[in-house]
Amino acid sequence: MNKLKKVGLTALATTLVASSAYAGEMSVSGSASLNYSGISTSSGANPWTMGDSVTFSGGGDLDNGMTVGVSYELDGGNYDDYKLTLGLGDDLGTITFSGNSVNAGGVDTVKDMVPTAYTPVYELANETTGAVDNGLATTSGRITTSMWGYAINMSGFDVSLGYNQKPAAGAEAETSIGVKYADLMDGLTIGAGRMDDGDVAESDTLGVSYTAGSITAAYQITKVDYEATGTADQDAVHYGVSVAVNENLSVSAGRQSVDITDAADDEINTGMSASYTMGSIKIAGAFNQVDSGTGVVNRDAESTSLNISFAF
Repeated sequence: MNKLKKVGLTALATTLVASSAYAGEMSVSGSASLNYSGISTSSGANPWTMGDSVTFSGGGDLDNGMTVGVSYELDGGNYDDYKLTLGLGDDLGTITFSGNSVNAGGVDTVKDMVPTAYTPVYELANETTGAVDNGLATTSGRITTSMWGYAINMSGFDVSLGYNQKPAAGAEAETSIGVKYADLMDGLTIGAGRMDDGDVAESDTLGVSYTAGSITAAYQITKVDYEATGTADQDAVHYGVSVAVNENLSVSAGRQSVDITDAADDEINTGMSASYTMGSIKIAGAFNQVDSGTGVVNRDAESTSLNISFAF
């Protein structure tokens, strides 16, 4: 009997080892980075920080032609972004499930088509007002925890779907779609998206970008219609241009205006960014400015940000 147990355990151990090897391996990635973020409305805060996250990822091929992947980000000592992906094979697309803080698909793929060398112009408005980024198709919601996504390329169209069955207690399901098409003519990409936050709002966006040589320019309009009476709707126009000066240096500039219903003024976000790569070192910086944040007159601010990262 003991011999039979020994043989059985040996066979089981062999099977587990073989299965483990077949499933693939986990890898860890990260970078050393130093950040500076100086905001005129937060002059008392220390602007210097360093990167504090690493990502664990893994995956492999299944015997039916599908692929599976998983990733977890350890950020500041806590698990932050994590997701599962399943590639269906034979050009049937990819399914993504977001455990937390990961965009699984949908309108996020087209919510901002304006190029930037570092940070988008509206980032300062978020930090200054403590609110979400205004003027985007995800302004009113897009809860990523327990969110499903599906992406596929069909006849030149990149289609991405997003679905969250229960974004919050008592809330209706969130649904969204993002579509891009780049085969109309060389250098031209058209994108459109729609998001329905259930009982919160409906958002629509339409953008176009064109690349000619080292220059890329884009223009995008977004409309957010809240269902609740008295909640301010938003109409935004966002445009910008980026230039690849050479293989190492890129610069960009952009502007976004957000018309908020019944607000005293439009929120205006402007900014310039640059990034430079020198071997394993990348240096990026931006200067952004917001005028009348969330439509409040004289709620203005400026920011200077810098990031230095080292790949190894």
